[in-house]
Amino acid sequence: MSRHSRRTPDTDLVGGSGRLLIAPITITATKPLLPSHAKGLFWVDVAYRATRRVADVDYHWSSRLPHLAGQTVRFWEYLDRTSGAVDYARWSEDELGQAYVRFHTEPEPRTYEEIRPYVERAETDGWVHPASRRLLQCWKEQLELLGVVDPGLERNQPLALSIDGLIEQLGQAGLVLDHRRFGGPAYLDGTRWGLPLRPGISADGHANYVVMLLRDLLPIVGDYSAVLMIHDQEVTADYVLLARILEAFGGTIVRMPLARVPIEGTVQSSRYGGWAGVTLRELIAACRQDFSDDACRLGMRMYFIAMLQRAASDSFRLDLLRRAVARAERILESADDRADAKDLVRHQTEYGWVDPYQLTADLLSRRRPPGQALLRAVYL
Repeated sequence: MSRHSRRTPDTDLVGGSGRLLIAPITITATKPLLPSHAKGLFWVDVAYRATRRVADVDYHWSSRLPHLAGQTVRFWEYLDRTSGAVDYARWSEDELGQAYVRFHTEPEPRTYEEIRPYVERAETDGWVHPASRRLLQCWKEQLELLGVVDPGLERNQPLALSIDGLIEQLGQAGLVLDHRRFGGPAYLDGTRWGLPLRPGISADGHANYVVMLLRDLLPIVGDYSAVLMIHDQEVTADYVLLARILEAFGGTIVRMPLARVPIEGTVQSSRYGGWAGVTLRELIAACRQDFSDDACRLGMRMYFIAMLQRAASDSFRLDLLRRAVARAERILESADDRADAKDLVRHQTEYGWVDPYQLTADLLSRRRPPGQALLRAVYL
């Protein structure tokens, strides 16, 4: 596997396109996977697995980035300060998630100087705190049960550019206001496009996730005919700026914002908890108790992609998820042996990747059963 996580297509290319990159937003390893995370992972998985049947596509997961996020390293410092030397391999993901909720009740966040050793160790050596390693192991087990391609959750892959190297390139392009030499912050400057200044590096030296994404993506976007960035709808403003900057360096960027999944009518940060009964582990268990593993894999994708859709605001409902899994069981029983390459090409976008919603909605609306080859290649 190459630096850019490139994988060769599974079959002969039947759709015309250049080399593509799918680059989704990553998840900080600080809590269990929840419905919004599952939705994003399923959308990315189907987009990648369908597209690689008809185009040359890479899947790029910025594995180092979530471990450099402020909320992650501050959580690590909190655990070391409050729990000491414990064996996190014995902790459940629920116990770690509850510790994350308690961490966010602290009245004052730690300063950057207090967390700097964690940032430097993660940046230099790719070190990951044992608590986050434990969560990543839990996630990998769950994704394996669901047939989701491992994006490289535990890969030790440095960011391509240093902070100073990035700022130098942005400065040459007139896309940064760097006040660090005066003891101030650095701002990403998208004002030429009518966008507000975006803080990128704090006065004490901590770079935020937009800067980290630029460090990871800016050197490689020119290698692709198009880059699909899949991200939370709530961070659209940041991704608009990110796309503009990457385009200024030769990239062709397309964004796919996904709405989060409300729980009982409310969308709130995982820092507040409230996920009892809806963690991905619990959803898998609720489906596997009555249905086959393949039905769970297909049914969950049908629910989170076709039923919840990209921008829908419907709350998560376990009864509808189980209904989708039951329907998936019937679809699997009726699947035939024909090839479905033409169906994939029919749902390719102008940039070359296959639209997950259109493909999955078509699967549900057909009068004829789908082919086993399509189901195995994309959904199971």
